[in-house]
Amino acid sequence: MSLFCLFYFASFSQNISIRTIDSLVYYGFIDSLRTNFGFNKTIAKKYELSILIAFSYFPELKNTKVKFKETKIKTSLNARPTISSLLFKKKEKRIYIVRINNSKKDSIALLSKAPFNAIIGVFGHEFSHFEDYNTRNFSGIMQILSTYSNDVTKEAFEKEIDNNTIKRNLGWQLYDWAYHVLYNANAKKEYIEFKRLIYLEPLEIENILKK
Repeated sequence: MSLFCLFYFASFSQNISIRTIDSLVYYGFIDSLRTNFGFNKTIAKKYELSILIAFSYFPELKNTKVKFKETKIKTSLNARPTISSLLFKKKEKRIYIVRINNSKKDSIALLSKAPFNAIIGVFGHEFSHFEDYNTRNFSGIMQILSTYSNDVTKEAFEKEIDNNTIKRNLGWQLYDWAYHVLYNANAKKEYIEFKRLIYLEPLEIENILKK
């Protein structure tokens, strides 16, 4: 592995926040990314590079089993542990599923239409969920899932996950995702307002990054 690649992989632990991650630059290191961060991962080929780059900011998930699949859902993507692994496996053996919306409708922000930097940001958000889940036992995860029963508690939890993503030095990538969803995705007004309520807005992310 080149020194440049090693420098990049270590960036999450060196307080380095890269403004824009260029796919053309990092595609040259995809074999190293696969070797270091692709273990136990069933990855959607279309998003392989962005997924692997995002995983490089979460070294504790290196051996975690994660499956990605494209399907029709009511949001851009979501992620959760499988019920069987949550019930019957230890924390370190859990299996996670990331579902990516492949609908052609413009009612939501589709991953396939987002900029590369933004895609890394939203995957980073989902991987922050995994990192959080891995600190919790079954009852703890059930407690977290119960926060989704109303917008107030859901907002608090999702903004906490956004903050954790920023702390992993993926703040600018999260900023680009939030900006894309609110201003460039051509999503329905109701969807945009929901995202504005539940997650950090671009200006909020920028203010945190400037502190």
